[in-house]
Amino acid sequence: MDVGIVSTHVPPAKGYGGVSVTCGVLTKAWAESGHSLALVASDESLDGPLQASQVDVGANVDVRLYRSYGFRRWGFGLGAIPKLFKLCQEAPVVYIHGIATWPSTLAALFCWVLGKPFMVAVHGGLMPEHVALIRQRKPHKWWYYRLLTFPALRKAIAIHCTSDTEAQGVRDVLGQDARILLVPNGIDSRDFKVAACPTSNGQQLCFLGHVQQEKGINAFIRAWLKVRGPYDKLVVAGRSVDGDYLQAFQALLAKADGAIEYRGYLPRNEIMDLLADSHFLVLPSGLEQSSGMRENFGNVVAEAMAAGRPVLVAKGLAWDHLPALNAGWVFERNEASVLEVLQKAQAVSESEWQILSNNARHYVEQQLNPVTLGDQVWQILTSNDQQELTPSLTRGASYE
Repeated sequence: MDVGIVSTHVPPAKGYGGVSVTCGVLTKAWAESGHSLALVASDESLDGPLQASQVDVGANVDVRLYRSYGFRRWGFGLGAIPKLFKLCQEAPVVYIHGIATWPSTLAALFCWVLGKPFMVAVHGGLMPEHVALIRQRKPHKWWYYRLLTFPALRKAIAIHCTSDTEAQGVRDVLGQDARILLVPNGIDSRDFKVAACPTSNGQQLCFLGHVQQEKGINAFIRAWLKVRGPYDKLVVAGRSVDGDYLQAFQALLAKADGAIEYRGYLPRNEIMDLLADSHFLVLPSGLEQSSGMRENFGNVVAEAMAAGRPVLVAKGLAWDHLPALNAGWVFERNEASVLEVLQKAQAVSESEWQILSNNARHYVEQQLNPVTLGDQVWQILTSNDQQELTPSLTRGASYE
């Protein structure tokens, strides 16, 4: 075994997109490079417990799942203890996806006790506004961070971040001398077909993600309803959770008089069809000011671009350079900016849209190759000179 990997959830786990997807892409990239790997994760999925045989993360990967129960979102299960301890004993180095979950915390502590080198990908857990909300509203979680998470992170080889904002959040809590590896998430463009420009009347936008406050979809809808054309359409696909925010979302659907379609959670093939039928993907994370910015990268942005779909995205993620790529637009987190960007998108001709589409796909192919990016992470993770690493290790692939 070259490296041990820990994740709370793994694909094809239903309902746990971001970290699970990233774990799958990175593990496959390392396996494709010929590395020998072992992976420990929970068997949690909304469709029912996963079997190791269902987890496709590439060849040479020893998948070790444990039963999750109780606090399933955090991957709780006592079976994690022996599996993680054995992994940390056997692996020369460990890569941990996420923080403050049951397996990620245990793995970091076991590595610390055993003296094993490890790297942590924080996956948005230390975004500045998110940390501020935890300090203000969740004192018990803040103490968990202070007593367990932060001390463990300080022992890591490096903290893997995917955006400048996320890296700043890490420095805010760990100090300016925090050792950060800044490398974006990869996406395998071979998994995505590029469809022609949709020919339907009006313009279709799509949103892929949970219907929850931190995703900002309700605030986006309120702006979109003010400027939408008579044949324009917005399709929302993702899991929803009962509560006031969902009720407000349903009220907006009723107000839209059929212009908004909610499809709930979609399987992979239907997501591909939805992207093919849409002109733009939208990701308005953080637009609801009271929720703060929790998203750090936005895998759906990379996936949409791989499918040749330009993107409209909130400022502050890893996509602030999107206008420079001529692959979409970034809006400030206020309604006036959203309206301005929507009007720009509505004015795009088919030929202009095709240029945006081509640029989006080209960027993913050239800059987000998962094997190339995985190699950058691997070099630091397995370096023999780990004690010589300096703060702010590297930026990795160019964002420009």
